[in-house]
Amino acid sequence: MKTLALQEMLSRAFKHVANSKLRHLPPVFAPACISHLLNCFLGTGLNANPAAETDESLKQLYPGVDLSFEKVTPESLWTEIAEQVSMRYRFDVTKDSLPAGRDLQMLREVSLKLGLQLVAKDYAFDKAQATATAEAAPASDTAAVNGHANGSSTSSKKKKKATAGQQRTASPPPPTLTFHPEDILNLVPIIKEASPKSALAEEAFEGGRLSIAQDQKGIGSELLLESLSLYEQIYGILHPEVARAYLNLSTLYYGMEEKQAAVELARKAVIVSERTLGVDSAETILSYLNLGLFEHGTGNSKAALEYILHALELWKLIYGLNHPDSITTVNNVAVMLQTQSRFTESRVWFEAALAISEEVTGKDSVSSATVLYQLAHALALEGDSRAGQKRMHEAHKIFHRELGENAPNTKEAYAFLQTLTDKAVADAKRLKEIATGKLRRVRFASNVPRPQPQIGQSSREASRGQVPGGVDQVDQRSIDELLKYIEGSPSQTKTSKKQSPNPKKRGQRRK
Repeated sequence: MKTLALQEMLSRAFKHVANSKLRHLPPVFAPACISHLLNCFLGTGLNANPAAETDESLKQLYPGVDLSFEKVTPESLWTEIAEQVSMRYRFDVTKDSLPAGRDLQMLREVSLKLGLQLVAKDYAFDKAQATATAEAAPASDTAAVNGHANGSSTSSKKKKKATAGQQRTASPPPPTLTFHPEDILNLVPIIKEASPKSALAEEAFEGGRLSIAQDQKGIGSELLLESLSLYEQIYGILHPEVARAYLNLSTLYYGMEEKQAAVELARKAVIVSERTLGVDSAETILSYLNLGLFEHGTGNSKAALEYILHALELWKLIYGLNHPDSITTVNNVAVMLQTQSRFTESRVWFEAALAISEEVTGKDSVSSATVLYQLAHALALEGDSRAGQKRMHEAHKIFHRELGENAPNTKEAYAFLQTLTDKAVADAKRLKEIATGKLRRVRFASNVPRPQPQIGQSSREASRGQVPGGVDQVDQRSIDELLKYIEGSPSQTKTSKKQSPNPKKRGQRRK
């Protein structure tokens, strides 16, 4: 909250300072003024003393224009910003008050408040980004364009080859400024308006919601459809209120187990939100997230994953990854990958969620413990029981300290920790025996074959002593008995049968 409040105060203060510079300035000087102010505000990591790039020919056409913006320095700009913040919000800020790593988010807020339309490109806010941008630029294309612009031509094949070699090896110099006048495409007016709301449509929607909550689904469904019809008739199809109605209705229908209708309404919410609120609106991102979850609920995990990843890219643009809601989104991606049996990728996403959670909420928070619990599951599914046991131990420790011994999360973590510990001990013992050459044939996988019945033993009796291949079953036999079974007894049959999958699934354990 503090970061968002600082971002809002600073962007609004910059808007007032920029307006004071632009108020009496001819429009032709606006790009040079805005780019210079942005360089002093956000581009000091690349150039600590930026200079204004004003066209000299324009100065000759406007001899009496006040070009005081050229004298603005980062220090003087921050002094004016601090005065605006102190006057309007009674809060003291310094240059260090700008949240680190949020330059792109601050640029977006400033653009929305000033009505700036900028060139869509990767802006370099520090020297490392400038170097990476220069290395990624196609050097050959730059050299070729420069050659054509200069009118140079060669008749010798050797000269052509040499020029081509220079074009491939030469790279453009890194930029010295973050913003240039040509990056400012347009200034659009910011219009504030208050759309009237239909009380009748809202009452119909609220009545349908309450009827469904009271288990009167028939009446509730009729009222919901009536509210949707009223929204579309009063506002028209393309309107933000209609998009919100689609979003709310999709959530209600999904809760009523009418998943196909929920998916259809969620798609309409995405389309209308993009066209009326913008592709990077927070409500548009929420519509994408809901659509992804609903698609996943209907079994279309591949499409759901695409929607969630698209929403995550937009989320990084608006808020950055260091946001509490980013943990949930990254977690959802990991779960979807897990349902597709892409266990390695799922584990990587759980690790990313854990890194965000530890930075945002702290290493000893319940949120971090929850992600640790899910990461332990992912490691177990990947086959690394030892690492899973370590992560589950950390999660249980946090749950026990923060929630208490009798909390459901603590008990569940402890039960799973015991399972992983037994499995890790058995695996370590088996690997030790393999190293000493005592074991002749041991193959464990995620789906362990059923034990072959011995002479005079039924298949059911043999299955009772089965070595657990998953993490949901704890074998009660000792290590020596397990090793005896693994090595095999002389009376055991040598015929092999088709392997059958592990009857336990991850979803069954969490009932």
